[in-house]
Amino acid sequence: MELQQTVYSFIPGKTRQSSGGWLSFNCPCCIDQGESRADTRMRGGLKNEGDLVSYHCFNCGITASHRKGHVINKNFVKFMRLLGVPESEIKRLQIESIREKELSEGPWVFTSKTQTTRIPSFVSMDLPESSELLEDVINKENPSEGAIMAAKYLLDRGLYDFVDTYWSSSFGFKNRIIFPFKQGDRIVGYTGRDVSGKSESKYMTKQPRNFLYNSDKIREDKKFLIVVEGTIDAAVLDCVAIMSNEASQKQIDYINQFKGEVIVCPDRDNAGKKLIHQAQENGWSVSFPIWEEHIKDAADSVKEYGKLYTLKSIVDGRISNKTKISVKTRIM
Repeated sequence: MELQQTVYSFIPGKTRQSSGGWLSFNCPCCIDQGESRADTRMRGGLKNEGDLVSYHCFNCGITASHRKGHVINKNFVKFMRLLGVPESEIKRLQIESIREKELSEGPWVFTSKTQTTRIPSFVSMDLPESSELLEDVINKENPSEGAIMAAKYLLDRGLYDFVDTYWSSSFGFKNRIIFPFKQGDRIVGYTGRDVSGKSESKYMTKQPRNFLYNSDKIREDKKFLIVVEGTIDAAVLDCVAIMSNEASQKQIDYINQFKGEVIVCPDRDNAGKKLIHQAQENGWSVSFPIWEEHIKDAADSVKEYGKLYTLKSIVDGRISNKTKISVKTRIM
């Protein structure tokens, strides 16, 4: 096993073999684990049992292990770093472990795109009472303070020119900007986003079950279908949103009707990894666009770089290879 050979080659100084199969040496982790001084009594022990390699220090108590066919865990990565294994070698071993895991699990079975699940005609729905186009409200002689706050929210985020939004003077919506959900030319739902920063509920949403924002895009004859998590990202990019960080089976079936390449662009957080895994299961591409670290989603990117660059970076940053997606996900 190559990983075991690498670890053994970086063992520092003298070693001592015990009758129980442990190879003892001075633990390289004690100071990092909070001990006042480095180990000089060979309290660290490494043991190799077939596909399993284990490490334990009887001084600082650190424990780490790795079994062939599994992805290298964080504890074992930390142990290798403290042992002095170069970062480039650690990343290479991580990639190799992901490949071994895939081989041990067998081939992935992708969802068939030949099965047709009809996208339903969702029931029409009214917007909140007294809803008006935000632009019309702003152009009035004395627009409400809440409407001004809503317009400022869009302007500050570079979204004003890309989306049609509404504002309502009704109770509960005065400090919200309303994004309509449409199917064709019909409104079938909405979400009201708080712009005051004072509401306990950031969003007030009313939508059909298994609703996909911009589901009409699935029927278009285009090369790519970009899928994101949230309403605002989808509104500004004019793409599809699942309205969550994990798609329902119905939503997956709807998306799989698209005849071109599906590109998932998840939010850059741990919650987004659920959608990445679903993309792998269904043979969709996943985009890892080159954005600065403070950019967390597509809406942030549009504000920073503009809409055209954001769209191009999503397409250019797409990966379809499952192994490469797994590697990128672990280091994102």
